[in-house]
Amino acid sequence: MTRSCRVTSYFDSHGAVKDFFDMRKSILGVLTGLGMISSLPKLVQAGPPQVLSVLLDGRVVGSIPSSEVEKVVAHLRRLKVSAASMIPDDLEVGYIPLSMGGAYPGLYLFTSPSRFIRPVRNISIPADDSRNIELIGPFEQVYMEIRCPDGGNGGRSDAFPATHEEIHPTDMLSVVANLTPWSDHNQSPRNMYQCQMAKQTMAFSLQSLRFRADQKLYHLQTPQTPIVRTSAYTKYCIDEYPTGTNAIVAVLAYTGYDMEDAMILNKSSVERGMFHGQIYQTETIDLSEEGSKSARAQKMFRRSNIDRSWHSVIDSDGLPYIGQMIHPNEPYCSIYDEVTNTTKTNNRKGSDPVFVDYVAVDTKNKNNIQKVNIRFRHPRNPIIGDKFSSRHGQKGVCSQLWPDIDMPFSGATGMRPDLIINPHAFPSRMTIAMLLESLAAKGGSLNGKFVDATPFANSVKKAEGGDNKSDSESLVDDLGEMLRSHGFNYHGVEVLYSGVYGTELACEIFIGPVYYQRLRHMVSDKFQVRSTGVVDQVTRQPIKGRKRGGGIRFGEMERDAMLAHGAAYLLHDRLHTCSDYHIADVCSICGSILTSSFVQTQKRVVRDIGGLPPVRAPKKVACHACQTSKGMETVAMPYVFRYLAAELAAMNIKMTVQLSGA
Repeated sequence: MTRSCRVTSYFDSHGAVKDFFDMRKSILGVLTGLGMISSLPKLVQAGPPQVLSVLLDGRVVGSIPSSEVEKVVAHLRRLKVSAASMIPDDLEVGYIPLSMGGAYPGLYLFTSPSRFIRPVRNISIPADDSRNIELIGPFEQVYMEIRCPDGGNGGRSDAFPATHEEIHPTDMLSVVANLTPWSDHNQSPRNMYQCQMAKQTMAFSLQSLRFRADQKLYHLQTPQTPIVRTSAYTKYCIDEYPTGTNAIVAVLAYTGYDMEDAMILNKSSVERGMFHGQIYQTETIDLSEEGSKSARAQKMFRRSNIDRSWHSVIDSDGLPYIGQMIHPNEPYCSIYDEVTNTTKTNNRKGSDPVFVDYVAVDTKNKNNIQKVNIRFRHPRNPIIGDKFSSRHGQKGVCSQLWPDIDMPFSGATGMRPDLIINPHAFPSRMTIAMLLESLAAKGGSLNGKFVDATPFANSVKKAEGGDNKSDSESLVDDLGEMLRSHGFNYHGVEVLYSGVYGTELACEIFIGPVYYQRLRHMVSDKFQVRSTGVVDQVTRQPIKGRKRGGGIRFGEMERDAMLAHGAAYLLHDRLHTCSDYHIADVCSICGSILTSSFVQTQKRVVRDIGGLPPVRAPKKVACHACQTSKGMETVAMPYVFRYLAAELAAMNIKMTVQLSGA
């Protein structure tokens, strides 16, 4: 859906209610005057290719000769943009021409509300006429020839000349796509990635945060407005909900922690508040929904006067103190039951400590509060593993928080970068707009002005006869001269010095401000680690699932990698010792692992001389199939192997084990 889309309603542009009966009556009158043969009172049994049916809001109202349909369509479009006509300006004129296959040909007209429409320029109407803007719908758009206002024909054949034109090239883009500066200088996949990641930013989500009770909400603490911005930022008031921070970005390979898409953050910049954020979670406790009707009225929020261990966390009304830190498995509210005279506490789940940000009480019953909303705040400052992205699809993961004193610094200004990315991020991805943004943001910060980075702006100027130079030369020249006028390098590079050795780096480094976004993909929500824990009751292997404390799957490809590296002992440790280690009794005579049984032993208690606790005599194991205890060996094996033998035995397939030492 493009940014210029709107929805039709029951009201016209003056706020009056539309009279759909008169509207349809006027349309039928115009069609009849243009040669339409009415289908009533007698149904005409003619169809394509001689005549094409005319449908108005899904009803067949008549037919028009095939040779006259295009003239009728052109006349209806002129009447749409005419102020003196009774034809509504949001009429959708869907003309499906005759073709081999495809949709059924005909003239489809729609006037109903709740339809998507968008404005385009009708070039068949003289340009000096101010009323040449036509509203079109998605049905008719497929069969129209709409060109871009850049002076070209878009590779269109002369046999199909354009009838309409976009008002501005950015009208083809969505609201999110319009926020990318100079997106016409990027590869299209990178623009698509940014459209997805712009929706995943922490950002400044809303102004009414303190009054909201969302189940989960991400919030950026100190956002900034971008120096380089498109016209959409002003049009849609994006500054009210900023999505990122202007960071000083240096493009160089430094310390080896920036390989691939890893990035180094300045630790001091983070400590000063850069990219700080929180996650807000709301817990709703409704006592009226617990238990039977008789038991509901007997419950209330109140803390216990007997157990005073949690009085520092829970107030006398059974609710937590605002600003109180709640650790995992600590109570945050207390519920008293008058029937049983007991107090139950709700404990905090999760693995991170949280703060009580807000407590909202439902005051329908002031004497007996039954419902509360408790909002928790998770502080989430950037750490290693968190994800960040520029507005050009250049996403990366924080690999290190590097001390400020060890970061490279500029010889001209003494500035240290907030963020370091690897130069290999640009050659294959070709995000030229990010380089342009760095140049423009540096010049804009020196001028104290915002820089307009609306896409296709130079193309439109060129089509209108404004500039004869090529787009890239004109833009780069303007940005380079802006930097040169303030004493900086034309190409945006600076001489940097090593923060560790103090020596000049071997080459000049491209450095400048770039608007970076912090994404909601954080390592604190994704890390999964386990030593011991719950196992599956059938296979005795670790269960899966992060929430259940499960392990990470070690599959066939991981096994192949271990074997390729010659790490057989590590493979044995992962797949056997730390997975489903099992001691089994195996008969070396018949090779069965399922026929072992215990022989009845003496029942008297045997007491050791050393004063140890009384123990029973060790049990004797025998093979039930061989009827002897000779040849019984104790073997360590994965339990799933024994489970497989049992499954095969159920299918009347016997599995035997040959012992090498037997």
